[in-house]
Amino acid sequence: MRFLTVALEYLLGFLALAVFAYLAFAAGPASDERFVHAFKVASVVALLELVALLAREVPANRLIMGANLWLIVGGAAAFGEQWWLLRIYQHFGEASLFASMLLVGAVAMWRTPAGFIGQVGARRLVLQRSWLLLLAVLLALGVAVYFRGNVKLAAVLPVIALSWLNRLLRHGVAPQA
Repeated sequence: MRFLTVALEYLLGFLALAVFAYLAFAAGPASDERFVHAFKVASVVALLELVALLAREVPANRLIMGANLWLIVGGAAAFGEQWWLLRIYQHFGEASLFASMLLVGAVAMWRTPAGFIGQVGARRLVLQRSWLLLLAVLLALGVAVYFRGNVKLAAVLPVIALSWLNRLLRHGVAPQA
């Protein structure tokens, strides 16, 4: 039952990103209009997810928070017709998603006891593992730059890999007595 709860949490956690990907890429070649629509819809889902994540007692998954922040900023730009910001997103492609995750991760490392990994424990261990996750996100950003335009290689596979790495890094971090 615990596995089902964790799996459901991860699936729902990245729901907003999945909605964005579906709306932006599922109906054929990407277009500016579809991206704007995808940001508008997915940003609402991301905002709801973020509120739900922050309302829980356990620390929120920082990767999901970074993805949701990216979607919310993109959605706000779409709703507010701030085309300059959406052009920045477009210029950096999938890498802008990982830049958002890096920002959330760096802030979480220094400002929260759970660090980037989102697990409260011995501070030294949390920071060590948070640095590993931060380096992995930097690597994912590099992959996104290299494979820019190939959504599967530049975004989907790196997000899945980071998600699994985060779970692995959280494992064995026990609260400090």
